[in-house]
Amino acid sequence: MNYAKSQPDMAIMAVNTFVKDCEDGNPLIRALAVRTMVCIRVDKITEYLCEPLRKCLKDEDPYVRKTAAVCVAKLHDINAPLVEDQGFLDQLRDLLSDSNPMVVAIAVAALSEMNEASASGQLLAEMSAPTINKLLTALNECTEWGQVFIL
Repeated sequence: MNYAKSQPDMAIMAVNTFVKDCEDGNPLIRALAVRTMVCIRVDKITEYLCEPLRKCLKDEDPYVRKTAAVCVAKLHDINAPLVEDQGFLDQLRDLLSDSNPMVVAIAVAALSEMNEASASGQLLAEMSAPTINKLLTALNECTEWGQVFIL
């Protein structure tokens, strides 16, 4: 990761492998690939990250969706306008109604972290009655860690 900062052009060559891994049949490989790409904090990498991240946010596997939600928060640290322009914020909000309670908890955690880092001070997720009901439903099925974030 540190090498990528000093040699961004070399890092781009490695990113192609991670982009291919985001299409792998194994959900762990897909999740690790997108997580590794977002950890390479080089501006040039972000354009390669957008499409795989978008797919991972809609992945069939909850582990991949959960990992992608964390990646949106990390990408927000790197390039906040990109997160909004590419629609990642909307996709993250959609994860608040995910069928998997752990995905919901991670989406809440990511939005909370992004709210704290937001310069505008404007809430990134509106808490409507249907959203609150979905969060309360997920609350019963979450781990203690997930419950803390939802509360």
